[in-house]
Order: sequence, then C-alpha cells, then structure tokens
Amino acid sequence: MSQLNIIATIKVKPEFQAAFQPIFKKLVEGSRKEAGCVHYALNQSISDPNVYVVIETWASQQAIDSHNQEPHFVEFAQFAKMHVDGLDINVVKQVL
Repeated sequence: MSQLNIIATIKVKPEFQAAFQPIFKKLVEGSRKEAGCVHYALNQSISDPNVYVVIETWASQQAIDSHNQEPHFVEFAQFAKMHVDGLDINVVKQVL
C-alpha cells in the first residue's frame, strides 16, 4: 500500500491557546518518533493564529491506526474534544 497523508485543520478556542502549546509539542515530538511516520509538521495560520494545520505522511493505514493509539495522540484527542471550535481531518493519497 502506498503512503497516506493526513491534513488536519484545528481551530483552537482563543482562551486555550497557551494550554495547547505543550500538548502540541508532545504530539509532534512523539509522532515524529513513530516507526510509520514519514513526515509530521504543525503549521499555524498567518491570518488566524488560532488555526493550526497538521500535515502528516504515514507509511500505511496500519501506521495511522497505531498512531491513533499512542499516548501523545490520545492525550491530544481528549484535550481537543473540549477546547477546539472546529476540527477537520482529511486522509488523502497522492495521485501525481
């Protein structure tokens, strides 16, 4: 199976911006260490500092499934449930 990309757009509630920083740091650092992670980058919108875009590349669906069980991801997901105004996740494959 070919690599898969995830593009996740997260709109953090402004009052939780500072609280998200250490969680984002753990998420990115932990994810980059995972065996199936090819690329993992956290980006912040220039026009709206509360919007973050995570661009990820994984070796396989199995690697994504494993990632979703990792403690750093579970912590992020639990925190995000109550502290974001929006979350949009797209899993895509490169065609060209």
